[in-house]
Amino acid sequence: MNSYIFHNFTSRLIIFGTIFCIIISLIISDFWLNILAFSGIMTFGIIHGANDLLLIGKVSNSNNIKTQFVYYVFMVLGFFLFFYKIPTIALITFILLSSYHFGEHQWTLFEKPKNKLIKVFYFSYGLTIFSLIFYFNFLEVNEIIFDITSIGVEKIFYQYLLIGSSLLTFLLSILFYRKIQNQLFVQLILLILYFFTVSLTNLVLSFAIYFVLWHSLPSIIEQTKFIYGFSEKKNYQTYFKKAFIYWIMSLFGLFITYYFFKESQSQLLSIFFSFLAAITFPHTFVISKIKKPS
Repeated sequence: MNSYIFHNFTSRLIIFGTIFCIIISLIISDFWLNILAFSGIMTFGIIHGANDLLLIGKVSNSNNIKTQFVYYVFMVLGFFLFFYKIPTIALITFILLSSYHFGEHQWTLFEKPKNKLIKVFYFSYGLTIFSLIFYFNFLEVNEIIFDITSIGVEKIFYQYLLIGSSLLTFLLSILFYRKIQNQLFVQLILLILYFFTVSLTNLVLSFAIYFVLWHSLPSIIEQTKFIYGFSEKKNYQTYFKKAFIYWIMSLFGLFITYYFFKESQSQLLSIFFSFLAAITFPHTFVISKIKKPS
C-alpha cells in the first residue's frame, strides 16, 4: 500500500510541488512569492469549492438546483454576517471547521476508513497543520487576528496549541492505528515535509502550498471522479466549465467583502481570510457529506 501511495499522482503532486515551491522561495522575493501564492488561491483554491452544488445534487439525487443554490448562498451570507457581528467566535469557528475539513481530506486521499469515531483524529491532525502555520508565522498571524478581533495573542499560546494538537494526534494515531496503518508512514513523511515548508516560507506561501497543492488540486481530482466517474481530460474540462460561473461569483463576493470590511479591517490579508472563511463554511459540510463512511 505504501508503494502505491508513493506512486500515486496526488502524492507526487504534493511532494514535488512542495519541494519546487520551497526552492522558488529561496530564489525570488516575497512580493513575487505572494503574487504566486494569491494567484493559486484565487484560481484553484476557490474553484475547488465552486462545484459544491453539483456534489450536493450527486449525493442527494436531487435536481432542484435553484433551491439548493438559495440555501447555499444564505449559508455563505450567514457566515459573512457572523464574521461581521461576532468576529472572535466566527474566527474560532472557522479554524475549528477548517481543521476538521483539512484533516478529513488529507486522510481520505488514499483510502477512506469506515469509522465515524476517526473524525476526532481528522480534526486533531488538521489543527496540527494550523498550529504549525500559526507558530512559525506568529507575528503575521497576530496582526491578522488583532485586525479581525482586536485581541492580541502571545506566542506561548501557539506553542501550547502546537504541542497539544501534536500530542493529541499522536495518541489518536495509536488508538486508530489499524484504521490508518496503510498510509501512516506516507502521511508522516508528508507532515515532516510540511514542517520544513512552514519553517522556510512566509505565511501566505506556506498557507497557499497547503491550501492549493495539498488540498485544492487533489480535491478537484477527487471531485471530478466522484461527479463523472472517471479521471479524464474531458471530465476535467467539464468540471472547470461548470465551476466557471460560481468562480466569477466568488471573485465578485471577494470585492463585496472588501467593500464591507475595509473600514473595520485595515489589512488586505484580514479581509481575504474573512472571505475564505465565509465560503469555506458550507463547503466543509458538503465535502464531509460525500466522505461519510458507508
